[in-house]
Amino acid sequence: MTLNVEQKIIDLLIEIRLQLEVDFVGLAMAAENEDGDVVIKWKYVSNNRNNRYQKIVLQVGKGIAGIVWKTARPYVIEDAKKDIQETKDFPLTITEQLVSMAAIPLLHGHEVQAVLLGGFRKRKTINQPFIDELISICTEINPLIDELRG
Repeated sequence: MTLNVEQKIIDLLIEIRLQLEVDFVGLAMAAENEDGDVVIKWKYVSNNRNNRYQKIVLQVGKGIAGIVWKTARPYVIEDAKKDIQETKDFPLTITEQLVSMAAIPLLHGHEVQAVLLGGFRKRKTINQPFIDELISICTEINPLIDELRG
């Protein structure tokens, strides 16, 4: 059953990427590291350049997904080269060569259960309608994440 849900999530990410005309879509979720601490990992992606995203492990408050996880608010970067001082703190921008992106929290009640990111590999203005569209898409993803978590 989990495999079927995972495939639905991947198919939905592909659909989102095509619908929003973004270069990359990613879904980050909580995981436990070997010490039992909660970390954030990019679990599902669409149109990745390589598999290095799988090695990215973020703490709450660090990186794009970590900031969104901590604040439970959308986070926008319009020009990574100008907006990010320490690119090492934003490894996804390096591994996927993202320049402009928006990430939003997927909430279960008031708790963040995942982060959805849509990104561009060229500079692009991220406007409110784009963010609103990302938010509206969350209504399709949330039930799948609930099903995945059982």
